[in-house]
Amino acid sequence: MRIGELRRLAALEGARLYWGNDAWTENNRGQRRLLMKSRSEPAVLADTAGGVLAARAEREGYAVVDPGYRAGLIEEVRESYDALIGDPTVTVDMGGRIKDTVRYVLDPVGRAPALRELLNAPVLSVLDAYYGGRWRVQHVRMWRIGHIPEPERRFHHYGNLWHCDQHPISTLKFFVQISDGVTAEGGAFRLHPVPSTRRLMRSGFLGQGWAKGPARRHLDDPGRVVPFTAPAGQGAFVNTTRCLHRAGIPPEGTTRGMVQFTFVPSPGVRCEDPLAELPLDPNVAPGRTV
Repeated sequence: MRIGELRRLAALEGARLYWGNDAWTENNRGQRRLLMKSRSEPAVLADTAGGVLAARAEREGYAVVDPGYRAGLIEEVRESYDALIGDPTVTVDMGGRIKDTVRYVLDPVGRAPALRELLNAPVLSVLDAYYGGRWRVQHVRMWRIGHIPEPERRFHHYGNLWHCDQHPISTLKFFVQISDGVTAEGGAFRLHPVPSTRRLMRSGFLGQGWAKGPARRHLDDPGRVVPFTAPAGQGAFVNTTRCLHRAGIPPEGTTRGMVQFTFVPSPGVRCEDPLAELPLDPNVAPGRTV
């Protein structure tokens, strides 16, 4: 093993022990100071409900929210999803080993304008409280995941193995459920809250899909795992750097759809239309994997 690889492994183990997740370079204190300063001097005042959910997302690493979308909005989103997801000219398959186990829509906001309404007032309020009103949308994604045969489940395909993302810890994601009837047994996205993630990281979690000792025994403990089984139209704010998480695997013959917004801090006040100048997502492209 090369010296560089040994250093990387040592850094990751140090992150697990000290920070309670394995994103070593992303756990710098500057990110924490940035968020604390923005919250202490907010550029946009959030309402009480937004503040409560933002505090929960900071404390637990996630917060489930019912944004109260207008009647028919999720149906419009799902109609766009259904029309796009089977079209090879506007989608890209990005599975790790079996390419079509996960399919992403190219430029989802441009092709599904109803996605703009998912950032409604209750959602904006949580973000304003979390970032002190200083944030921007990094990217928006819409995807479909499919069934993975049993022999393939120990390999990476689409985040099906337990992991923490390698993002700055100030990154926050908002997942919107667009499939009906998602259950824990039927492929729901799942996570460990921050306190559980810290315990697992410090008791034998060694990296994506790799654990020993107590961590191995408790990774899928239903008493610790939180499945995102909310009905279509509800959302979950998740800090995927601080929370161990993985995609659930849909039963054979079924798929699950999802919309994800990713947010990062911004030096200026957030735009009135946060999606006005959204760039194309360079990581959703042929030849890449997720």
